[in-house]
Amino acid sequence: MLDVLGGGPYFVFGRPLILKVMLEYFDFTASDKVQLPIWVRFPNLPLKCWSSICLSKIASMFGNPIQCDAPTTSMTRLSYARVLIEVDLLLDLPTSINIVLTNGSSLSQQVMHESLPHLCKQCRVLRHTVSTCNKGTGHSRKKRSHEAFIHSNYSNPSTDTVAVEKQQL
Repeated sequence: MLDVLGGGPYFVFGRPLILKVMLEYFDFTASDKVQLPIWVRFPNLPLKCWSSICLSKIASMFGNPIQCDAPTTSMTRLSYARVLIEVDLLLDLPTSINIVLTNGSSLSQQVMHESLPHLCKQCRVLRHTVSTCNKGTGHSRKKRSHEAFIHSNYSNPSTDTVAVEKQQL
C-alpha cells in the first residue's frame, strides 16, 4: 500500500489521480471533495525563480504543491513554469502575485489555472456555480493569508529572500 501511495501522482486520461489512505469511517458525501489537484502556470517566470524550493514556495501560496511537469524540471520550455497543486476550491485563487526579487525589484507574476473545475461554494457540489445553484445561501468563503516570504536557494539561502504577495482583484 505504501509503495502505491508513494509512487504517485498517477494520471488517468491526462487527469491527475491522487491516492490517499481511506479513513476507517470515511464519509462518501460530495462535501469532502473540495481539495483537488490542478495545473498552475507561471508565464515568463524569471529563471532565478525556477529552483525547486522557490517554485514550491510560490506554489504554496495556492495550496499543496505536488510536482512540476517534466519541461519545467528540465527547463526545456522556458515560456512558463507549470506546477501541479492541490488547491482548496472554496478559496478565491488569485490570477497574479507580487514577487520581490533578491535585487529588490518587484514583479507582478501572472498566474494561469488550467482546467479549474466549477464548484458551487454554497452547496459544495462540483459542476455548477453559485449563480446556477438552487440551494439557499448562507455559506461563507474561506480566506487565505495574503502574504508569504520565500527563501530561494540561489547562492546563499540565508540572505536571498523573495517575497510573494497576492494581488486583490
